[in-house]
Amino acid sequence: MKDRIACYCSGNASRIIKFYEKYEFASFPMEFVFYDGDNLDVVLRINEIDDKLKVIHFENKTKLKGKKLSQEVSDVILKNLEKFKISYMFCFGSMILKSPLINKFENRIINFHPSLLPAFPGLRAIDQALEYGVKYLGNTAHFIDEGIDTGKIISQTVLPIEEFNDYEDVLSLQINMLKNIFIAILNRTIPKYKYQ
Repeated sequence: MKDRIACYCSGNASRIIKFYEKYEFASFPMEFVFYDGDNLDVVLRINEIDDKLKVIHFENKTKLKGKKLSQEVSDVILKNLEKFKISYMFCFGSMILKSPLINKFENRIINFHPSLLPAFPGLRAIDQALEYGVKYLGNTAHFIDEGIDTGKIISQTVLPIEEFNDYEDVLSLQINMLKNIFIAILNRTIPKYKYQ
């Protein structure tokens, strides 16, 4: 059975939009993008990527807050992952995902975090690293577990501090990471998991 892939995004969904500006959808097909942001222009831009790509727009953010919102987002994502028989999901979202999603999709949800984990987990990772005075910035792709940025590391990218001008210098490195992990999934060279 062919692995099916989805993505969860927040904000401007810029990583996934830039990925598909660089690479053809046919080479890296996804079943859907789950978007929990408030920007309808982003929904339209995702819709323009390819007519086969579904956009699931979560719009209940104003009714819920904190842990209840994270749980609701996680539950809606889980429902769609199961509905579309998704094998892996890439995560560029702002919510902390919760179980049962985390347990049911163990080693199948891949987060892209803008620091060299285990250093600087959580929010404001680039700012944390700059305030600390690091010599290198970077990104970590890791499986999501119950902790905050504590899952098994898949890959990392590194940027010397001398090459840093703004956040985009770090975040743009995630595009190639995404491509390489996507290829590993398509070639079935990423760590195995058990289907539920």
